[in-house]
Amino acid sequence: MAKPIFKVNSTGPEYRASLRSRVIVGLILVAILVPCAIVGSWAFFACMGLFLIVAVQEMVRAPGKKYGWWIYVVAYLSTLSFTYWFLLKGNGAAYLSSQETGLDFVFSLENYFSTLDISTIGVATTIGLYFLIAILDKDFGFDDAAYLVTFSIILGLGFQSIYFLRYFPFYLAGSDAYSSLAWYEGLSGTEVIGTGHFDYLTSTELMFFALLAGVFNDTFAYFGGIYFGKHPLNKRISPHKTIEGFLIGWGSSTALLLVIGFVLAATGYPILPFLDIEHWYYIVILAVVLPLVAVLGDLSFSLVKRHFGIKDFGNILRGHGGVLDRIDSLLFVAAATSILCIFIVNGWNFFV
Repeated sequence: MAKPIFKVNSTGPEYRASLRSRVIVGLILVAILVPCAIVGSWAFFACMGLFLIVAVQEMVRAPGKKYGWWIYVVAYLSTLSFTYWFLLKGNGAAYLSSQETGLDFVFSLENYFSTLDISTIGVATTIGLYFLIAILDKDFGFDDAAYLVTFSIILGLGFQSIYFLRYFPFYLAGSDAYSSLAWYEGLSGTEVIGTGHFDYLTSTELMFFALLAGVFNDTFAYFGGIYFGKHPLNKRISPHKTIEGFLIGWGSSTALLLVIGFVLAATGYPILPFLDIEHWYYIVILAVVLPLVAVLGDLSFSLVKRHFGIKDFGNILRGHGGVLDRIDSLLFVAAATSILCIFIVNGWNFFV
């Protein structure tokens, strides 16, 4: 009797119990995050800020060392500054300008997302503080300093990128980029932003598209590896990931992203004005590249966990581990999507 070409792996009760926990926690996260993302404004910032605070805590605890309180202070201040400083800088400049012009100042969460912006002074200060501590504290060495500097930048850039994805459409609308679309034809950028349809729906498409790239890839790769995985993808870094899971995750997520991107473009609701049918190749680029970036993010965080000899960064999310275990690929995808959008809107000018 001929052997089947594809043999489905068997699963036990332990796997099914773990899967139930993962699904329940996943649904709870969706129920919390999706409404906050759609509402935007302070609700979204508060929700993401809470996740960022937990992520920094997991980052500092990952090495398994008992650091002094000063390490936590530097970790929180540096990571939060990498995420939010440009927003404070933009509003600060607007306030000073209002004092000179006499115009009313209104604090804005949406107006400063034309690009990604991490302060070079902040990076230099963070490096200096960590290495100063390494010199003065015998229990805090070079490896600790290098790890915390790197991860602070990754978290800061990743979370800032998620905010960017949510509010970059507001920047484009302000430049009247949306006024050519059928749904907003004839409206100025300010009028487009003032419509509830744009505020709560159209403006969220980019963020959800990018985050779904990571979710789709993680989900299909997980089930593809469970049921069809035979050959390890990289046993040294992540012994349970398989080549079969990687291919199923990449192929399936790319196909779904293509469907979403083209359907939205064809129905007049493109993810961004330049992601329309005429510029179909941009949709293809995003759909093909983003799942690969998700894998890079997942493996990068797995590399850190293997280095420290830990299974998960935390246990706050039952069945998923910690916040960092859940958002590892999403941070990389958010940053990659943001960078690609910045390049596309600036005509692939690498000097912007």
